[in-house]
Amino acid sequence: MDKKIFIIGCLVAFAALASACGEKIPANEFRLEAQIDCTCDSVDVLTVPYGSTAYERKREALQDGRLVMTLPLEEPVSVTLRMPGDYFHMGINFPGVPGEKVVVNGSFEDYAIGGTRFYKEYAEVSDLTKPATVKLGQMREDIENLFAELTKDREKNAERIREENEKYAAAYQEEYDELSDKAYAYALAHPDREAVAGLLSIVGTEHVEEVAAAMDPKVREGRMKKAIDAVCQIARNEQIRKEAEENVKEGAAAPDFTLPDIQGNSFTLSSLRGKWVVLDFWGSWCGWCIKGIPDMKKYYEKYAGKFEIVGIDCRDTEEKWKAAVEKYGLPWLHVYNTEADGTPDKYAVQGYPTKIIIDPEGKIDKIVIGESVEFYKYLDGLFR
Repeated sequence: MDKKIFIIGCLVAFAALASACGEKIPANEFRLEAQIDCTCDSVDVLTVPYGSTAYERKREALQDGRLVMTLPLEEPVSVTLRMPGDYFHMGINFPGVPGEKVVVNGSFEDYAIGGTRFYKEYAEVSDLTKPATVKLGQMREDIENLFAELTKDREKNAERIREENEKYAAAYQEEYDELSDKAYAYALAHPDREAVAGLLSIVGTEHVEEVAAAMDPKVREGRMKKAIDAVCQIARNEQIRKEAEENVKEGAAAPDFTLPDIQGNSFTLSSLRGKWVVLDFWGSWCGWCIKGIPDMKKYYEKYAGKFEIVGIDCRDTEEKWKAAVEKYGLPWLHVYNTEADGTPDKYAVQGYPTKIIIDPEGKIDKIVIGESVEFYKYLDGLFR
């Protein structure tokens, strides 16, 4: 055989082998390839930084069910593929890891995950969680459909609605607890696998730090460290919330916090001691928060100098937060809270907007949940 031909043949064979073993993905990119069996012509791709509930959503067209996309990525994020308009099911979820490529094949109910090294490992995690997540989504769809019928006559069906809701809540919790137990056992049994980081958010808040501590140091301190730390912080915040539900009440001391303001400087609540303060927990995504802005601006001007408002943005990206402050011309102080900061947990915030009035001594004077005329009447009583 001609030596040149032999060498060329070897090079071609080597190239084919290298391609089969996996391609080299740039360290600051994440690649997604999917072949989805569905009737939809597009898919929503949601990315959520670990430790946050602020998400980015991109609607991507499918070509004969196929999707190929590359995302610039510096840190791991949670990625979910969801059928547009489907708010019942959890979709197809997996970590987005820089320098890796995920390959998804199948339907939203029955899919397989593969790809580069991380996703070959994560496939086992996905197979563990998929049956439960699909079942939980179906349970939610079933109850929503039932309620749609029952609520056509709320008065007549009031007792049935209550019974079905209690039954659903108990069944959902039982299924989720079983999933959490499986995730917990798997995570402890595989401390050397990076993919276990993708299970942390469902192992149960009481077990998160135990699982993180049991991880191999190369995993715990490796490229998934930020994601692991964020989920651990959320677990700690959950404990803070439980305590706050008991302790945060009118007449109690307002928990202090330090958050970045809109100029990027650190703002500490106690720096306003000696003034009346309104904490406004809000977000640009919250319709009632936006609806209340004109009255908030009116009263801020009406009692100028008598109190200060601190807007605490929640569940927004930093870009959306800043854009909303500018768009609506909000003249008061603004700080940015990520889910990992836990400030809403310190105040046991249950809904948005929540307004908390703090007196000059730093005690909680009034808590108002939702956009209510009572809040403004209360301000009139304080400052008129």
